[in-house]
Amino acid sequence: MHVLILPSWYPLHENDLNGCFFREQAHALAKKGTKVGVIIPQFRSLRLGKKAICGKYNSEIWQDGDISTYFKYDVFWFPKIPYIDLNRWINAGLKLFEKYIKEQGIPDIIHVHSLLLAGPLALAIHKKYQIPYCVTEHSSLYARGLIKNWEWKYLNNAAQSASKLLAVSKSLTNILESKFNNTKWDIFPNLLDNIFTESSQRSFTTRKEQLCAVGFLNKNKGFDLLIKAFAKVLQYSPQFKLCIGGDGPEKENLKNIIKDLKLEDSVFLLGSLARKDVCKLMNESKCFILSSHVETFGIVVIEALSQGTPVVATLCGGPNSLLTPNDGVFVKPNDEADLAKGIMEYLNNQDKFDHRKIRERCISNYSEAAFAEKLMKIYTEIQS
Repeated sequence: MHVLILPSWYPLHENDLNGCFFREQAHALAKKGTKVGVIIPQFRSLRLGKKAICGKYNSEIWQDGDISTYFKYDVFWFPKIPYIDLNRWINAGLKLFEKYIKEQGIPDIIHVHSLLLAGPLALAIHKKYQIPYCVTEHSSLYARGLIKNWEWKYLNNAAQSASKLLAVSKSLTNILESKFNNTKWDIFPNLLDNIFTESSQRSFTTRKEQLCAVGFLNKNKGFDLLIKAFAKVLQYSPQFKLCIGGDGPEKENLKNIIKDLKLEDSVFLLGSLARKDVCKLMNESKCFILSSHVETFGIVVIEALSQGTPVVATLCGGPNSLLTPNDGVFVKPNDEADLAKGIMEYLNNQDKFDHRKIRERCISNYSEAAFAEKLMKIYTEIQS
């Protein structure tokens, strides 16, 4: 089988984390013996200033192991008239597709990752070549109400013509079915990177007096709330530390909160971490905390579970269908007091959580092998 992946965003190189889970899924399929290709216009935002204008404008092929990845570099020049940029993006994708099929052959199936922007591109290809396509939706834009009015027509047309519609969590399928009339969306979660399934540094017994969190430091992740909630936890358990991995626009604000609450000896911002370091951090911590306001999936949740690490998570969407009571504790989103209460509930009941079983459940559901097997069945169904 020959599968072409059309992502709405994608890594520029193997160490780029932007859309890294799309690349991981491509490699999981390739390991099963499937021919896999990727085409992706890489348009830069004008917010980058000189970096946007002075960047590349050419096309190039990244031979990423067995996966031929076709890039076209450009800029979103018309942010005030965005449908022009969407059409420019689609046209760039069509040119890449023509080049791709000349060199790689026509794919049997196209897999779209997130409708905006790749859905309209898949529809354009489908109309010309009758190649079936499926969609996996990952975006939190729907839950956050950030889809623009003019975009709905493009997205709806692409959704209605898809052979299969998938979303990464139950909460997201519910939202999408309410937004797109007469559509049925099935749950299809993301997969774990092999570094988390094959980690040799796991310990199910020896853990530091430490809690951890990892994510992009933006307002949606609720790290400000987490730090304030942790200050309450310290009143009862002063021996604990909180380590937060990640970087982003909220970093200075979080530093100021830590300083104002005099938590410099208890809360640590670790900055951006390599995946092996994320794995190590989760493995050596008592629990992982997800404090987000909205998550369509929450890859960090299953990364923590893969290390046998229980999770305290807000009921913010994705985690609702990832976690069971045997995996951790649920709390209300955007509620500092409830988050502190949930952390204390976990710390007071640590013995009820079986670290080994938490890991086993996670690997059986989200490993690369399990993911690829389920996805190949979907492709076969579409073709039959």
